[in-house]
Amino acid sequence: MKIAVFGIGGVGGIVGGALAKDHPDTYFYVRGDNLDAIRRNGLKVESAVFGDFTVRPKLASDKASELGAMDVVFVSCKGYGLKAACEAISPMVRPDTVVIPLLNGVVVSDLMEPLAPPCILADGTIRVFSRLEKPGHIVQSTEMCSIVFGMKDGSRPAVLDRIAAVLNKAGLKTTVSENILVDSWSKYVMMCGNSVLFCYYDGPAGKVREDPQYQKVFDAVTGELIAVAAAKGVVLPAETAEKVAAAFSNFPPDAMSSLYRDLSGGKPARETELDHIIGRMVEMGRQTGV
Repeated sequence: MKIAVFGIGGVGGIVGGALAKDHPDTYFYVRGDNLDAIRRNGLKVESAVFGDFTVRPKLASDKASELGAMDVVFVSCKGYGLKAACEAISPMVRPDTVVIPLLNGVVVSDLMEPLAPPCILADGTIRVFSRLEKPGHIVQSTEMCSIVFGMKDGSRPAVLDRIAAVLNKAGLKTTVSENILVDSWSKYVMMCGNSVLFCYYDGPAGKVREDPQYQKVFDAVTGELIAVAAAKGVVLPAETAEKVAAAFSNFPPDAMSSLYRDLSGGKPARETELDHIIGRMVEMGRQTGV
């Protein structure tokens, strides 16, 4: 099974690194200094789950035509790069290629459908805190690392289970979802809500929790996200808010979302996922009247 990971940043780096270590037919679509570093020295991974290792994919390139047609393509770009990513992956994608987005957002296939070439387009989520420390170097600092993917129409092509088996063998805890809409929204409630809090308090999890009233702010944000999901026809489990709050209370003090890391690091808003994550939520709230 030929598997390509498009985008070797925090998410793509941990997925691609784990796969390349165990699955010989793993390919990286990667650009710039990151590509140069991987070609010179391989991809260095420091992980609380997988340990520390350096690995080389079967091939790393910034040209999809060099990588060739794939059985599976994981898309792990930033949200603002999704249109360009859909165009760039075209030489790797056949009608029977499974394309799985693993990026921030909710039901990302809705955004990809008009842009991507004909393929088996799934939806996916990943729960992980990882980052590109420098070109060719990925750091994952917490033990949270799991993947869920599936088809939003409820179908379950057999190939999804074969993909999950490859990922699980590589140590990436993976589940094929029976209801990816619920899973996608559940992840989005956590990811978007966390980003709102980090930005509101202008600091990582430890600073947020210093405010004795932070739980009220947290509950208000989470409540609005759950209400929008319901207005979109997705009823989340009753324990969603409680689980999200419990997870946040256990984050390491320095934990932060990639969106807040980019904004606090001085990136212009247009070069971050602000619109893709929080802006999309605001727009859906307006659409649904929440």
